[in-house]
Amino acid sequence: MITRKAAIAVAIAGSFVLAAPSVRAGDSTFEVSVKDHQFSPAEFKATAGSAIVFKVKNLGADPVEFESEPLQFEQVVKPNAEITVKVKPQKPGRYVFFDDLHQDTKGTLVVE
Repeated sequence: MITRKAAIAVAIAGSFVLAAPSVRAGDSTFEVSVKDHQFSPAEFKATAGSAIVFKVKNLGADPVEFESEPLQFEQVVKPNAEITVKVKPQKPGRYVFFDDLHQDTKGTLVVE
């Protein structure tokens, strides 16, 4: 027989599971840095149907506007700062991302 204290403890523990971060084990997480107007690495491969997480670190002295029209995100990364961008699962294809403040800075996400 479960005591009232034990039932409350189970309920509290369950609420922590529900409040877990949205980055899940099946997500594709990619770390990318930006320096001298270049993404490093500039190409990533992800599995179709898995959520995608970019961890973007700006190592330069200028702000970066990390953007992708087909992936539907746009975020500014201040100099010497880091952001996380979560993207919903995608179908197979090639998806371009870029620095909108420096149009020649481009990268590609390949979803297979």
